[in-house]
Amino acid sequence: MSDLHHASAPPPARRELTLRLIILEKLVKAILVLTIGVVFVVMLVTGSSVHLHGMATHLREHVNAAWTVYLADAVVSVTERRHLTVATCALLLDGVTTGLEWYALTRGKTWGEWLVVAAMSALLPFEVAALVHEVHVGRVVVLLGNLGVVAYLAHHAWKRRDASQPPP
Repeated sequence: MSDLHHASAPPPARRELTLRLIILEKLVKAILVLTIGVVFVVMLVTGSSVHLHGMATHLREHVNAAWTVYLADAVVSVTERRHLTVATCALLLDGVTTGLEWYALTRGKTWGEWLVVAAMSALLPFEVAALVHEVHVGRVVVLLGNLGVVAYLAHHAWKRRDASQPPP
């Protein structure tokens, strides 16, 4: 039976590649999200968000193209001080959490795998709700990708746990 179990498991090299890709994704995401968060902090501190808000408002009032109006509306909404403050806090929190996930996975910590599983699982209901609200290929891809990462890391952590348990 154990041979059958091992035959159905992915080869170790493939598992290792999958884990390395997850670690790389965490690193890239942490860097990008923290960079955007820092840019938003600078905008809040220097008051440059007020200028951007004014330009977007002016653009919204003087254009006819639907995509430009949509973009201007989005910029106006995001650059309102309270929205920018909330977005900044969310980005910084997400960036720090993702950085912690990257660190723990890089160091081979089992708790890091469970941290990623918990964090990504907590967001799955929101992804499903967004998908139910409006179906987009991108949302389906993100949902399936996140489900795959959760399943892979949970399986990986359980296998490590079982391997560390002494036989009965």
